[in-house]
Amino acid sequence: MGNKKVSRLIFVAGLVTGAVCFIYYYAHQLTVAHYDAKAHLLVARRIVDSLEPGYAQMGAHWLPLIHLIYLPLVLFESQYRSGLLPSLISVVSFAVSVWLTYRISYRVTGSIASGAFAAVILMANPNLGYLQSCPLTEPLYMMLLLLGVDSLISWRESDGQSLPWVAATWVSLGALCRYEGWFVAAGVFLLLLYDFLTGYQPRRRVVRAAAVFFSVFIIPAAAHFGYIYYRLGDVFFLRVAQGRADPYVTFKRPLLSFVYHLGELSQMAALIPLAVAAFGLIIFFRQRKELRYRAPLLLLWLPSVINIAALYWGLIYRLRYSVLLIPAVAVFGSLAVNSRMAKKRAFLAVLLIMMILPWLSWFYGIKLRPGPGAVLLPATGLILFLIARSKRHYEWMLPLVCVLGMQIPPLARENRPMMAETLEHEFIEPERAQVMQYIGRNYDGTKILIDMGRQAPLVYDSGLNVREFIYNEGGEKLWHRALNNPAGEVGWLCSENGDAISKKLEVDPEWAAGYSLALKTEHFRLYRLKE
Repeated sequence: MGNKKVSRLIFVAGLVTGAVCFIYYYAHQLTVAHYDAKAHLLVARRIVDSLEPGYAQMGAHWLPLIHLIYLPLVLFESQYRSGLLPSLISVVSFAVSVWLTYRISYRVTGSIASGAFAAVILMANPNLGYLQSCPLTEPLYMMLLLLGVDSLISWRESDGQSLPWVAATWVSLGALCRYEGWFVAAGVFLLLLYDFLTGYQPRRRVVRAAAVFFSVFIIPAAAHFGYIYYRLGDVFFLRVAQGRADPYVTFKRPLLSFVYHLGELSQMAALIPLAVAAFGLIIFFRQRKELRYRAPLLLLWLPSVINIAALYWGLIYRLRYSVLLIPAVAVFGSLAVNSRMAKKRAFLAVLLIMMILPWLSWFYGIKLRPGPGAVLLPATGLILFLIARSKRHYEWMLPLVCVLGMQIPPLARENRPMMAETLEHEFIEPERAQVMQYIGRNYDGTKILIDMGRQAPLVYDSGLNVREFIYNEGGEKLWHRALNNPAGEVGWLCSENGDAISKKLEVDPEWAAGYSLALKTEHFRLYRLKE
């Protein structure tokens, strides 16, 4: 079967897989269950539905691309509430990413089996299967990252004096989608510097390419952040520079930050595929003849930099952000399938890991709990190894073991951790439901003061228009007026433990003297203006 036919089949398989996952999670009402899924839809809606509408509703820390894409969709109430079409954007992004993973792997190895391995690793990851069913930035950014890398490889190997406008566009769009894109953009300049110093490309061409990447990247980024700073007097970078009052345990501990990130990555990608990718990374550096050609593949690992940097600065970096490393795991793992000896050694290494992990998880004092595959996976792996040894088909048995390692992992922490993160606020949902029910029964049309940073899900789930709320994002003139004179601006105060309103009440209990406590739960307080 030829490369083009396999390539088409890979795309169709990715699209079908993505659609099936989406249908399942949509039917179980999980596509907008994640805090940030609601937040992204809400930010897009705020641009047109708020007391201070306009582009400034992006806020100081949100990047614009995903919200501008969602904007024409969330104008329709049905799409805003269901997230159907925004989620389908993620599904299509996933299918294209699966195809691009195959394409990139095939391009650098010349092997259909290696390309198929990379595509299968991406397609079979259960955490990505859930995320691509939701209106989140990760699936879209993953596609933009892979488009950028694929276009960059194509440009570096092209003849003539063509400039990398296509690659620069994908990299720039990625930088407007997620902050990982800024590190990837920096990585592109380092790659061009490498080409300049080693003479891999004519120096004049490299300089012109750098100018293209810089201009395409800096113009939209400067326009966005310049406008936000002009309107709000604040940007994300200033907030990072100010630091946190209560930094995470990894604060200014580089080694611990790296270990924490590696732990997150092992949960999202699963240990077995990650081990194969580590084997492929060794092959990448050992095969020096192909190193310069394959150098752009290192860009796929750069999302790790922002993960580690965030942990180093004491920020709690969410588990799902490591999903952006799965393309790197897939592509570098495919390098281990490209050589007969490498396939055999990788299989033996994976089998050894599968045999050791259950003993580690059962050993007293090691905080690793056995997962659903603790017994089944080593036994299955041994059988597959014996079959591979007799039939000499390691290239097919290795991806099968990796898929099994993702679906029935040997450790409990690898068992669909993305769902655990999505439902981490489930304990507080009954209380939020009480607050929303009370507001639904008694809402009188007066404004509600709320901390948007903490209570965006409540705003989204309340069923009210965003313009019924005064909050502290995207232009805070009304917010500050309400803080100075709440009774003159709002009829309701909605507070959650630890948010800006609860802290205001702790400092000045008399601030809400004109209000009566309408509802009190363990985590929420709802105040109503006295008549």
